[in-house]
Amino acid sequence: MSDLLTFRTYPNPAVAAPLLALLDEARIAYTTDHALARFNAALGVASDEQFVVRLRPGDFRDAHLLEEYQASIDLDTSELPNDHYLFGFSNAELWELLAQPAAWSAPDVALAARLLRERGEAVTDEILQALRTQHTAALAAPDPSPTGWIVAGYALALLGGVIGMAIGWSLWRSRKTLPDGRQVPGFSEGDRYHGRVILAFGSATLGLTLLLWVLARLF
Repeated sequence: MSDLLTFRTYPNPAVAAPLLALLDEARIAYTTDHALARFNAALGVASDEQFVVRLRPGDFRDAHLLEEYQASIDLDTSELPNDHYLFGFSNAELWELLAQPAAWSAPDVALAARLLRERGEAVTDEILQALRTQHTAALAAPDPSPTGWIVAGYALALLGGVIGMAIGWSLWRSRKTLPDGRQVPGFSEGDRYHGRVILAFGSATLGLTLLLWVLARLF
């Protein structure tokens, strides 16, 4: 199932157990694994090892709905602390939360919907779908151009640095997964072009450096 994409990441398998139970009950195919820490050269950040749940892109929406449905049931049978942080959210902040459910836990999404309804707001499936479609479209837009990393990538690539090549690769091949399961390029076509050029320069410079080293050894 090589077409599966990351749906959720958790610090350990125990935290992921409720989601896996829902997926098993709904017979939604998934895989799990421990992702190794990786360095994103374009952004200059490293990610810690995490427990990853992967789904088919077409199952993302159903999985989100399952989480929200189960969370709404759990909300009806549980007691919330009086100082729950969502109680202090304004209506606008709660709507913003509902527009991007993938960025929040399912219990938070369910509680946000309940709070808005209790405050007299009309929270309908149609409104939520429109908000989430708009939010997904915004997420699909390319990330801001990392000008500093592009300049550093060219400089390091021309010096034969492997880090420069890594920056080029990250600019060219960076992808982000949207809440609906689609994958889109992380950067604009112009930035991806710079990535390809940086990678080509770095490869050529590294190859020339190795050739000169071999010739020096031979002669």
